[in-house]
Amino acid sequence: MNDLAVFRVGHDRARWLAARVAVVASNVANADTPGYRAKDLSSFGSLLSDVRIEMRRSQDAHLSPAQDGATRFGVVPREGAIEKHSGNSVSLETEMAALGETKSQQSAVTAILGVFHRMLLSSARG
Repeated sequence: MNDLAVFRVGHDRARWLAARVAVVASNVANADTPGYRAKDLSSFGSLLSDVRIEMRRSQDAHLSPAQDGATRFGVVPREGAIEKHSGNSVSLETEMAALGETKSQQSAVTAILGVFHRMLLSSARG
């Protein structure tokens, strides 16, 4: 299944989302640390620009895409973060919103991959 692009991109997206949860958790843990700057990951979309999909044919009617997924996620300063008098730019409200958004995206990725997996199994049986 690693040769199917949808599974590779889904796997990379799930890894990106897990890394984002870790960054958000770090922000929350440092919410009272003087001088700490809130961080986030560079967008997943920007990582997709580095992805190459090669199409190979075993027969004229069959295509089998392979893909090189993104291997690293850049941590960047959180955009729009407002610095407090202590120099800290973490907003717990922003972090909780980011965590909620990430959780809903993780659920969507899991559901989409599940549907493709069931379709693949169904076609293999049929």
